[in-house]
Amino acid sequence: MAILVPRDLIERARTGEPDDIEELLRATWPHAYRLARAILGEDQPAQDAAQEACIILYRTIAELRDTNAFRTWFYRIVVREASELKRRRSRTEPPLQSVSDDVDYNTSIDVWRALASLPQHLRDVVVLRYFEDLSSREIACALRIPDGTVRFRLMIARRRLRPLLGVNADHFARKTDEGQLHAI
Repeated sequence: MAILVPRDLIERARTGEPDDIEELLRATWPHAYRLARAILGEDQPAQDAAQEACIILYRTIAELRDTNAFRTWFYRIVVREASELKRRRSRTEPPLQSVSDDVDYNTSIDVWRALASLPQHLRDVVVLRYFEDLSSREIACALRIPDGTVRFRLMIARRRLRPLLGVNADHFARKTDEGQLHAI
């Protein structure tokens, strides 16, 4: 589910009015947490990363030049914070062996396990595309990689997920009438 924040709220928050910034934070928190949870695979670290991303949003929203770029800008912050926390934790803790049983009710545990088996760079593009509904261009901006690299990583990830998910893998490649790919 992508962030759907009214443009006027983003514009009001850019002026620095505390109530408007608080409202923006309330609207973006669930998205930040869900994305960080998908990257990190655990609740508490995801809360930490999402909280750091929201702090950065609070401090830097006034610097955002284009309200149309908010979604990509904010996702970039969340991905960066979650990835940095994951790097720091990997130096001090053993790697995560399995995905927590506390998963989103709309997502099967098989999908979470399959995602956990992917290398981080592939998992990031899959989560941003299929869970956050970003276009390959938006993912490229959020991860600061070329658009072609995003498409290549998605292709590799789908190939790796197909045998793990069996028939469910087709859901990652289903096209809508508009030609966009969507997960079900």
